[in-house]
Amino acid sequence: MTHYLGIDFGLSHLGLSIAETTLATPLPEIRNDDKTLSRLASLITQYGITHIILGLPSGPVEPAVRAFAESLKSSLNLPVSLHDETLSSHDAKRKLVESGASRKKRQHDHSYAATLILEDYLESVLH
Repeated sequence: MTHYLGIDFGLSHLGLSIAETTLATPLPEIRNDDKTLSRLASLITQYGITHIILGLPSGPVEPAVRAFAESLKSSLNLPVSLHDETLSSHDAKRKLVESGASRKKRQHDHSYAATLILEDYLESVLH
């Protein structure tokens, strides 16, 4: 069975989620620093990840995301798919507010954005 890792790229943090089916589960955010790839390698082993889905924004961060995708492919030796993430962070914040999530929970909106990116990707490829 394929195990997916969804990533919402941020310059300071990465939002993460995992899934086997079209329902994704958020994971705690991790810092985006010089230890990012080793942290991701640990998560990949822990969860048996076989495929990475990386949200691709439009705008000034896009080149950094594409470079990060290449680093993931070469360092982690897994397939990496880029998936349009237009408005995912905005949608995540809106859904958290609508659900009555606490302010503390809303601070982790990158992980919820990663969940939306991964679920959207899975819906598009599995149905």
